[in-house]
Amino acid sequence: MDIQLRSEAPGDEDAIDIVNCRAFESMNEANIILLMRMYSPAFDPNYSITAWDGDQIIGHALFTPATIRLMDQTVKALALGPIAVLPERQRSGIGGRLIRYGHDLGRRAGFSLAFLYGHPSYYPRHGYRPCFGLANVKIDTENLPPATRSFHRMPVRPDDVHWLAERHAAELAGVDFGWAWGTNLTEWAIPCLNSVMWWTDDGQRAAYTMGAPGRGDKLLLADDAELAREVIGALRPPALDHHPSGWLARNVLDPEWSTCEAHSSDAAMAFELQDGVLGPYTKAVEAGDRPPGFAMFPLPFIAC
Repeated sequence: MDIQLRSEAPGDEDAIDIVNCRAFESMNEANIILLMRMYSPAFDPNYSITAWDGDQIIGHALFTPATIRLMDQTVKALALGPIAVLPERQRSGIGGRLIRYGHDLGRRAGFSLAFLYGHPSYYPRHGYRPCFGLANVKIDTENLPPATRSFHRMPVRPDDVHWLAERHAAELAGVDFGWAWGTNLTEWAIPCLNSVMWWTDDGQRAAYTMGAPGRGDKLLLADDAELAREVIGALRPPALDHHPSGWLARNVLDPEWSTCEAHSSDAAMAFELQDGVLGPYTKAVEAGDRPPGFAMFPLPFIAC
């Protein structure tokens, strides 16, 4: 079997769509890749890996460069997903070859680790181990005080993005595996997502909220705790995706109407590209000194 692996090249887009659609029997994963390519500054075709048998694509794996927080430090990482192999070529080692190819690229480029949310019976075969998890805020809307101020909502605009990046960094400062977003407008607003800036009547930026239509809001960023509580009171979300070590949980949430927790997940796995990089973190989590980390993927993953 003379399989050739290489990075994505111009003109591969349709073939990548086909292999992902056939592998997952839907366009959701193909659309993630399309949206990442169109809107995410983190997308790098060098880490979009294709497998070919002659002139037919048979597999694809997307690795996305990410800047994450780990033990209060900034770490260069690669996020893996989606990964797809044509149905008739599965169980023949192609997926493993794609993963190893991406690992080798990342290791040579100085990335510290790769991480993913994936099938817990597949990825451990390739060295991945569960080490972070999921986080959630549950809000008791019956006990949540109503807002006492009025707000108007606006689209995210270019002059918002530096504030957004600063507030996101503040939210993630103590969150392991927190994936930092930057100062590109499309990191904060893309089609199909309800990304909104909340403003007070007197012209003060109060908060940013983001969620997928029909699936509720996931993220709230703010710099004023009282205004953040007022926005929550106006929005009345039953849940948000925030970590107990984050700014919102430590400064805004009230135990009378909210709970925030993080828990490990067998689907949340990482692989060391540099030996020992995960050791201090995993020891701290196992000892109960830190809660499991939480990674929120970029907007294209949320949209699809």
